[in-house]
Amino acid sequence: MTKKEKSSIADDLLNIYSGILFNNQNFENQINKPIKYDFDCIEYQELIEKYELDKIAGRGSSFNRAKRLLHYLAPKLKHSSWYDNHIECNALKLLEYSFGNDEQGINCLNKSKILEECCLALGIYARRVSIMPFSPYDFDNHVVCEIYDEGMGKWIMLDPTTDGLFVDINKKPLSLLEMREKFANNDFLTFVPSINRLSDLNKLKERYSEMNAYICKNLFYFKIGLECKFGVSKDYLTFVPVGYSLKKNTIANIKYRLNHILEEYKDMVPSLEKKLKNMNTYEEPKKVNIQVMLNLPIGN
Repeated sequence: MTKKEKSSIADDLLNIYSGILFNNQNFENQINKPIKYDFDCIEYQELIEKYELDKIAGRGSSFNRAKRLLHYLAPKLKHSSWYDNHIECNALKLLEYSFGNDEQGINCLNKSKILEECCLALGIYARRVSIMPFSPYDFDNHVVCEIYDEGMGKWIMLDPTTDGLFVDINKKPLSLLEMREKFANNDFLTFVPSINRLSDLNKLKERYSEMNAYICKNLFYFKIGLECKFGVSKDYLTFVPVGYSLKKNTIANIKYRLNHILEEYKDMVPSLEKKLKNMNTYEEPKKVNIQVMLNLPIGN
């Protein structure tokens, strides 16, 4: 298949995914819980000193400092979609395991945890966000970071798996909700590598058509840890469009995975079957007001 043919298919898929977002722009509003950001974890100092984070981030805005961290870390973290999450989920343990080691790749979930904690260690508001697809018949979702830039007064998405972000027609970096809205309304936006000079956005949009479609697919709903800190949050907030049942779609997804599992992953069947059984007592989680994702983090 030629590049032109691949790009054409990606554009067709983007139109479908954008249409799904267009028809699901209103979010549930059951509870209002603020996200908490912890800058006082004692492990941060070790993280800063061991990896010279302050030197790498340099001076400037939160966005520019976080973008330098992104570009430094991303190429040194080998990607593995099949990483089994066996390493304790914090930046110190994950970097010790994977940093600069092509034999020990990690997935987007853990790469985003590293970037989140490195930013928090330097006093930059950051959160790891799981971005989720509409269809239950999908093996894949993605995980990225958002950082808050005080100068721009907004959140900005950074992706440590691709070393990139999204910008609009005016070259302004975008948050996840801004990306979702622009995709839904067929407005211009495109993925860009973190150090790109953005000289020709139309060429970049054409070059990254598959990435644009992929991210659009995964912007249907969101999950964020209640506490952004060193280590894993015990509780998670879900932001879901009106009328979408997480329980119903999770059950359908587990059944889909069981029916389509590859031979080399048959050892996962018992855990999937147990998860499916546990869904009998699973309660539909309360959906959080989408305004929480827009709120300024100052004062949390």
